[in-house]
Amino acid sequence: MRLSRNFIIIGTSLLVLLLCLGLWALIPGRSIETNPQPAVIHDGDLLRIRAGGPLDGRLTVEPVATTLSPHQVALPAQIITAPGQSVDIHSPVVGRVASLHVQTGQHVQAGDSLATLYSGDLAQAWSDSRKAQSALTLARNAYRRAVGVLAAGGNAVKDMQSAQNDLKQAEAEARRAQQRLQALGTSGDEGSQPLIAPFSGVVTAISTGVGQNITDMTAILMTVSNINTVWVQASLPESLLPMLGTTMTLEAPFPGQTCSGPVTAQDPAFRTDTRRMNLYLRCNNPQERLHPGQFTTATLNIAQQAQALLPKTALLMDNDQVSVFVETAPKTYRRRYITISYEEGESVRILSGLHAGERVITHGAILLNDY
Repeated sequence: MRLSRNFIIIGTSLLVLLLCLGLWALIPGRSIETNPQPAVIHDGDLLRIRAGGPLDGRLTVEPVATTLSPHQVALPAQIITAPGQSVDIHSPVVGRVASLHVQTGQHVQAGDSLATLYSGDLAQAWSDSRKAQSALTLARNAYRRAVGVLAAGGNAVKDMQSAQNDLKQAEAEARRAQQRLQALGTSGDEGSQPLIAPFSGVVTAISTGVGQNITDMTAILMTVSNINTVWVQASLPESLLPMLGTTMTLEAPFPGQTCSGPVTAQDPAFRTDTRRMNLYLRCNNPQERLHPGQFTTATLNIAQQAQALLPKTALLMDNDQVSVFVETAPKTYRRRYITISYEEGESVRILSGLHAGERVITHGAILLNDY
């Protein structure tokens, strides 16, 4: 009895299930897909996107653009004094600092006195010059007398020649003594030596004081720099050397001023300590807003020929190769391997594999990468 009841229940359930399936199949527009169509159809090396499929409308295709803009490289840079416009002042003689006429940061003009030294060596140089001038005057007078006596027949030729020789030696000694004074740059009293500014500029350092004895003439007493024109020094790493071209410009921003223009000069060799090559840009600084030692990030602009430019989002990595999907027909794409150069913000330059005007998937290419 109980077994019959179970059979009746099971049979009723199966009948209800069959009736439900039949009703579902009769609803308009309803069908059960047993073999759904693929989203991507392979046709040799072509990938065809099925219209109305899950990938339709999710891929952005754009033509390859070209650019003539220069390649830009960011480089660490700093302000330096222009070559030949910073001079260390040394004492030309051993002596003692009698007075200082300037202080650090003071502007000076060419020929201004920076300090005064007392020097026994200088006094000796003046004394030698006086003696030489006196000996020269005596030799000239002696030579004139010898010539006159010889003309009157009261003297031998050898006496005149001896006087002439003495005169030449006196002239040579007088020139030597005078040139020594010129080399010392003296323009003051005998025994005192002024240190003269070689050009107009700013006193950037002083390392001496009144009363100091100068025993080493190689010691730096002060430094004078002209910063009306400064140079920007940008450091180029060795890895970027192949990018250098004949036409390059530098742009270096500073607070209140930006220096830009063609590269003025570059080092002929790399610095062994940094493995970098320095590029230089001359920059006018009439207001003296820029100071040696300031740092910034300079932009090196390297002129380029017309090249294809592609967004990074279009690139796919395939082992060690870079590829993109190129549109060959509507909704039909082929993978192509390309060679890229360097980044330009969110884009890259294409060296080979693509031409301007070709249409490439720029967004959503990753969706096709596994097909």
